[in-house]
Amino acid sequence: MEKQIRTFTPRTRSRQIGTLVFRSVVLLLLVLLSAPFILPLIWLSSTALKVPEQVYVYPPQWIPDPARWSNFYDAWTAAPFTRFLLNTIITTAFPMLGEVFVSAVVAYSFARVRWPGRDKVFALCVATMLMPWVATFIPIFLEFKTLGWVDTFLPLIVPSFFGTPFYIFMLRQFMLNLPMELEDAARIDGANTFQVFGLIILPLLGPALATVAIFSFMNHWNSFLGPMIYLHSPNLKTLSLGLATFESAMTGGAQAGAGAYSLVSTRLNLLMAAAFLINIPCVIVFILFQKYFVRDALLSGLKG
Repeated sequence: MEKQIRTFTPRTRSRQIGTLVFRSVVLLLLVLLSAPFILPLIWLSSTALKVPEQVYVYPPQWIPDPARWSNFYDAWTAAPFTRFLLNTIITTAFPMLGEVFVSAVVAYSFARVRWPGRDKVFALCVATMLMPWVATFIPIFLEFKTLGWVDTFLPLIVPSFFGTPFYIFMLRQFMLNLPMELEDAARIDGANTFQVFGLIILPLLGPALATVAIFSFMNHWNSFLGPMIYLHSPNLKTLSLGLATFESAMTGGAQAGAGAYSLVSTRLNLLMAAAFLINIPCVIVFILFQKYFVRDALLSGLKG
């Protein structure tokens, strides 16, 4: 067999050089645009490893010398963060499961099941995304107060089992791209609607369900306003509330006069260490599953 020799003409080389320059410029712009988001994270990580005397030095010392790893243990044990972690797992895992399952069921009814007024109800469901959460805060709070759910985890868990409009919309768009032939073949074999959903559609929703789970995890793990409104007992606080309490406890001497600056300067490294530990799960989840963000956006038609 004759070996094919690939020839490079001047035009081809100039095109390759142009592509390389374009990609380099794009990469440089992305690095510059990401700097405002990366630098605070670097500063947080650096401060979490500093001794108190290095926190407010000028010019800033980005590389701690020496690195004080005991700050993480001191920060975690300075407040009941283990209890806060368990509460956060409860208020994150159960709502995530509810949103993933219920949103998938509702999205299937909008995408595959024909019933009167389906499109109008779906339009109404999507329209609810235009209403800000603050507008419905007072009636929802009064409702939970009447039910006696305030100062419990129920207001943070139960609403998730009624579905989320954005997740319903995303899963519906994904289902519309699945071939109808699979469902038709299953019905010919005698499968009913529930069997089609559980045995045919649900296994094909892997990327979409993973994306919904990631969004839901990020939302509930970092939630602050909801827990602050509904959780009042100290033993029910989540990590976000615990971090805010930890911060206020450290800066509580701000009204004490000249000693306040020393108090904040001394313990800011512990505050950054606690914030670093709290955000580790979100960083890990994003690194492990970031490919699902792009894949589901392309398959669900959200790219434009």
